Amino acid sequence: QGYTVDEMNNSNEINNINEIDLRLWYVIHTKPGNEHRVEMNLFNQEIEVFLPLLETFQYSHGKVIQKIKPLFPNYLFARLDLNLHYYKVKYTRGVNKILGSGVEPIPISEKVIQTIRERTGKGNLVKLEEEWREGDLVRIHSGPFKELIGVFQKKMSDNGRVRILLNLIGVDVPVQISRWQIKKVA
Repeated sequence: QGYTVDEMNNSNEINNINEIDLRLWYVIHTKPGNEHRVEMNLFNQEIEVFLPLLETFQYSHGKVIQKIKPLFPNYLFARLDLNLHYYKVKYTRGVNKILGSGVEPIPISEKVIQTIRERTGKGNLVKLEEEWREGDLVRIHSGPFKELIGVFQKKMSDNGRVRILLNLIGVDVPVQISRWQIKKVA
């Protein structure tokens, strides 16, 4: 009995619907500083990878320097079918192991990936906003006023300037500094 092209296409569609996607998300532990290398190596092997990044700022030699770092240093996420990808991933340059219990990798929930992705923007960049309210105690952790404690007064601009009040010699002095130089006192 012969089949028409339409019947063959319908047959293929039914088979595709019945195929179960066995790919689950796993945490890949990388060697130190190799997150981007592993991301590229797995991407080149056509494995879906998710490396959330974090924008941080450091104060160095009087300047605020932006740095983009992995949100989870030495870790990234990959969507794998263990039957197909286990050895490919395990022996990929820069990979330490696939996290699990003992020797068996354990998948993580799709919900975890969705939650992180909802908080990422362009370039998988997660923005962690620390919001201060007027009156919050803050500690300056860099710059000429390092280790002094002040009172948060207000945000001055969108580029990261804030005004805090420092009690110097019994007088509250307003000081404008970069928001990246202060941390909230617990």
